[in-house]
Amino acid sequence: MMPLGFEAPLFHTMFRRRTKRFPLGGRLRAVRGGLNYASSEQPVPLSELETAILCFSASGTTGVTAEEVRHLMGHLTATGRTAASPCASLTLELFFSNDEGVFYYKTPPFPDIVPKKRVRMATLSDRRHILDDYRSNVIRVSDRRLPIPRETIGSAFESMVDLPGTTLFIPIAETTREYINMLMTCLAQFRWQLWDEVKDQPAGVGKWIDSGFLNGDRVSIYRYESLLPWICNLEAGISMQNVSLAAQAMGLGAFMMHTVDLKTIMKLLNMRFEEVKGEGFPQATPNPAGIPGLVEGYCPPFRDMDKAVDDIAKQKWGPSGIYGTNGYNLPTAKLFDELLDIAKSYCHYVYDTYGRFPKYQDALFIPIVMQIHHLDLGFYDRFLPEYLDEMDRAHMLLWHGTPANRNEK
Repeated sequence: MMPLGFEAPLFHTMFRRRTKRFPLGGRLRAVRGGLNYASSEQPVPLSELETAILCFSASGTTGVTAEEVRHLMGHLTATGRTAASPCASLTLELFFSNDEGVFYYKTPPFPDIVPKKRVRMATLSDRRHILDDYRSNVIRVSDRRLPIPRETIGSAFESMVDLPGTTLFIPIAETTREYINMLMTCLAQFRWQLWDEVKDQPAGVGKWIDSGFLNGDRVSIYRYESLLPWICNLEAGISMQNVSLAAQAMGLGAFMMHTVDLKTIMKLLNMRFEEVKGEGFPQATPNPAGIPGLVEGYCPPFRDMDKAVDDIAKQKWGPSGIYGTNGYNLPTAKLFDELLDIAKSYCHYVYDTYGRFPKYQDALFIPIVMQIHHLDLGFYDRFLPEYLDEMDRAHMLLWHGTPANRNEK
């Protein structure tokens, strides 16, 4: 049974959506603009149900991807989520931190590669999946809140961020899955002549250029890799916008930010930074390649480049892949083996020549973080009452069964 407010109309929610940063227990010490304020209320953490709804809004499994196109190299999975994913590669991995610890919200797997029930969230009773998925698929990473040093938080927001009662959502973009998946697709469709713009020579694919097999546009390593952060940022952005809209509909505060040192957060999550091999190149930095046992990039040290390409190929065409015998059961592309060889040769060239994969981009990165919290209504009633709507004022009663407290000091 979902609390009232779960049926909030989309357009009303969209039009009222605002970044509302001030949480219960917050304090504004700056006097700029006359907003000096200290909350007199005790922090209230998100409930299990509130957290489950927000996680599902970010990356919940909603059914099977629309199947209008099953082209030559196609999607990587058949999993449809609340946020769109390029080629259904599911590049977004969701972590969150609260008073109970640090958690990984793992995308719930399908029992079948391509389930016969294509729409998973069609009826009111299907909403049980939200809490069931949360309880079944959340992995506890740590027993305490992520210990983010206060000095790594932007000074304008330090007194409102990562406080008791708040929840910090951390979307991680895993780029190497889509790097390899899109590479095979584009080689098949566009026959790109992959080129090293620094050495002005083919990027490991010279024999296929000479044979005429690769006869498309010349595409540099830089040009190809510049597509990745845009694509993966897009998925994270859609996901966090979903969370922002859900928070607005529920009467919660939401705050998307870059005002935290994201490298520090990655290290606190036990991200493995792979040192550059060989001479590399002057601008090369250690590559955040994965969190051991949880999210491991398709690159060294977790996979050599042959295995990285083979693993992606198996997810597409292996027996348990989307196009394999247990999936759509489509015939393998005639040029499959040659495309696989080209992809491996290119990926080896990038890693062997420049000491990291990808060359310019990071294998994993955090595009943005987002805090969700209960609002201090006293602050908003005093300074910004126009930004409160009926759900903000009714939230504590509807979702927690207690009236809101508006004491000020």
